[in-house]
Amino acid sequence: MKRYRFQALVTPAPVRDGDPPVPIEVASHRMVLRCEHAETHRTQVFRVLVAADDDLPFRQGNPQLMVTMNVVGDDVCDYLESGSHFSLWNGNVVGQGVVTRRLPNLL
Repeated sequence: MKRYRFQALVTPAPVRDGDPPVPIEVASHRMVLRCEHAETHRTQVFRVLVAADDDLPFRQGNPQLMVTMNVVGDDVCDYLESGSHFSLWNGNVVGQGVVTRRLPNLL
């Protein structure tokens, strides 16, 4: 499996009554990324590590935040590129986002 890094702008999902907010601190959090192929409209899920780029935590109900996503999969680039929309899941929808750019992989 190949690894890819993306920067994205994420809008946290609103908190439902009784649900605790799902924080994403600067440290990485393992989640599921769900996205759609632009041409076929087939959906795909990928494993992803997400970390907030700012010192501010990512919490549901807060404004949009920039995040770095490390995505693992063989066909990631078929589904994600600049401008691609996605949703983040961690048991339920944590947020919606759009890829702003692909980042170079770390060595």
